[in-house]
Amino acid sequence: MVTGKGIVIGAGMGGLLTYLLTHPSEAQATPPDGVDSETWAAIITIIQTIQEQNARLEPALSQVIALMGGSGYALTNPSTFVTGSVICTVAATGYQVPSKIIPWDVEIAIKALSTNAGLIYIANNQVDAAIVTASFPLLPNEPLGYKIANSSEIWVAAQFAGEGLSYTVEQK
Repeated sequence: MVTGKGIVIGAGMGGLLTYLLTHPSEAQATPPDGVDSETWAAIITIIQTIQEQNARLEPALSQVIALMGGSGYALTNPSTFVTGSVICTVAATGYQVPSKIIPWDVEIAIKALSTNAGLIYIANNQVDAAIVTASFPLLPNEPLGYKIANSSEIWVAAQFAGEGLSYTVEQK
């Protein structure tokens, strides 16, 4: 069981390690009052090991940052977006959404046009888009999103000619 004294000693040692890591020139100094030379030698060894591990990690971290475009962090918002629409000029015929690359972990938003009188059918191929039981129906003005690699994976068919959907997707 950890006692109050143990917590205080642990916190004190943690604070001392943090201080010595940020002030490495003082790490070789003589032990402070109340710390024996063996404990002090162990603390110095821990500090040196942490510094060596940091030095080994730095090249790998630099490579990760370079892979992320040099931004220094992975969670960046896309810089722009594209929009468009697909109008089905012939009812019950599959039309492909134009090709747009969709960045990783970004969703394409599609929405049946608010002016549609009938349903819009969504599928991943032309044949299924035209089959009511093989596609996903959208009511007028109903939205849907997909995390897919390319917008051209979406096919759309309309219950009535001249109806369709709009879409938008962020781009990097």
